[in-house]
Amino acid sequence: MARHLPPLPALRAFEAAARHLSFARAGAELGVTPGAVSHHMKQLEAWVDGPLFERRANGVVLTETGRVFATRIASIFDQITAASVAARSPLHGTAVTVRCQFSLATKWLAPRLGRFRATHPDISVAVFALPHRWNANEPDPDVAIYHGRGTVPGMRQDLLIGGRQVVVAAPQLVAALPPAPTPADLLSRPMIKVDFAEPGWHDEGWEAWFAAAGFGHLELRPGLTFNLTYLAIEACLSGAGFALVPDFLVAQELASGRLIDPFGISLPVRQPYVIITPEASLTRPEVAIFRSWVLAEGQLPA
Repeated sequence: MARHLPPLPALRAFEAAARHLSFARAGAELGVTPGAVSHHMKQLEAWVDGPLFERRANGVVLTETGRVFATRIASIFDQITAASVAARSPLHGTAVTVRCQFSLATKWLAPRLGRFRATHPDISVAVFALPHRWNANEPDPDVAIYHGRGTVPGMRQDLLIGGRQVVVAAPQLVAALPPAPTPADLLSRPMIKVDFAEPGWHDEGWEAWFAAAGFGHLELRPGLTFNLTYLAIEACLSGAGFALVPDFLVAQELASGRLIDPFGISLPVRQPYVIITPEASLTRPEVAIFRSWVLAEGQLPA
């Protein structure tokens, strides 16, 4: 039976345009004119029966349909690349090196690696929980996962996880709140703060959360401060206070009831996590396979 596929040249043009958010740069990569890319997009939008891009005066942006489609198509293209390279030469057995922010490595990546090993037992993975910046004397990792901080030449970068900041606490602290707690009840309770020591890392803190709850400017003095979200979560689990943390890092604790969100007020994570891969590493099939797997994991419910 013949496959009912969209026009493949249009798919290739879409993948490039979605990466660059520019028909001109996509055309330059593919060796065609921007007009040809635009024609391909009209073909593809007719095939999916809906817009994939919003055309604006200063360029294009993906619609929500386009964003989801681009993530899935990029993963498929990575798999095609990996399969094609693997057909020319077998996996050479060296480990995929992953450099990752400590809290994400601990609370999100490591618990998922069993699933990767179950489906790819022949691929070794070496994870290093280290600061974002590495110097010229250190080799580039095959994959890096950190908060997005702008594009880097020679690196492929894709959104991995956005998520929201939520207030959580151990059950015994929540039980001590009034029956219908409000954010005002939190002002007299112990609060845990995350203050990243590395310049350039920042997320909305307690002041922004209280502002979202309808409070004006507040000067807060949390009783405990940590430079890692992981440590704030561990202290929170011990009953040391209320913490404001990304929901995807406490998904298991919330599901099990070890932590509770008593207010239901959240903020978007201002600096989402991205996956960064040197373009040269993508030619290695094991790297392309691991990268596609990580991106697919980022699309799953927490």
